[in-house]
Amino acid sequence: QMTSTEVQPKTCSKCGDKKYTLSNQKGKLRAKLCGCFFCEECDGAGRVFHQDDRGVAFLSDCTYCFILRKRLRLLNDSGIPGKFASSSLNIYQPIGLQNKKALSRTKDFLSDIREAPQAPHRGLLFMGGPGLGKTHLVVSILKQLILEEGVDGKFVDFFQLLSDIRHGYSQDQSEMSLIEPYLKSRVLIIDELAKGRNNEWEQTILDQFISSRYNAADKITLFTTNYTDKDTAPS
Repeated sequence: QMTSTEVQPKTCSKCGDKKYTLSNQKGKLRAKLCGCFFCEECDGAGRVFHQDDRGVAFLSDCTYCFILRKRLRLLNDSGIPGKFASSSLNIYQPIGLQNKKALSRTKDFLSDIREAPQAPHRGLLFMGGPGLGKTHLVVSILKQLILEEGVDGKFVDFFQLLSDIRHGYSQDQSEMSLIEPYLKSRVLIIDELAKGRNNEWEQTILDQFISSRYNAADKITLFTTNYTDKDTAPS
């Protein structure tokens, strides 16, 4: 007798049963647990009792809760702009052959990381004019790696970073204190590469990023730029 497997309908209209929601709050991506979230492992307490080999009971973080909450914190700390809260590869609409190739390369890149997460993966550079979805693609990569793999990642607009560093000088903040979190993150998006004046100081900052991360075998860097390889000036 033939039997059929019924697909269970989604029960939460807010999160689609992902157990978290993403929103735009004051220009930043905000992730939080959905109201439907309830962990059967710890009855929502966030901690569970375990027993060691000697029979001694001890309290520890619930593994499932801890992992999910940690990944949402990583996403909130990533600096991704809030306007990309709903961005994903599933909704990316490629315009023309080059965009289709970019989408395909993005999917291959993610597959390579999943298959060999500890292997060196240098990164990607997306080039082209405004409005083609370059940032959409790199943000989708970062969101997926954080939420599915628990990777530490950061997003930085290069022009805004330069502005923050200049402001930091007036507040007696060192250059390194401002850029170190980006240098240390496993995955880094540098958006709008070379958008500034491209003077010697800006080139020095960029060189620090590239050389530091390139020499660290475990770092992945994703770039977007409005330049193309044929340009000699900003588009």
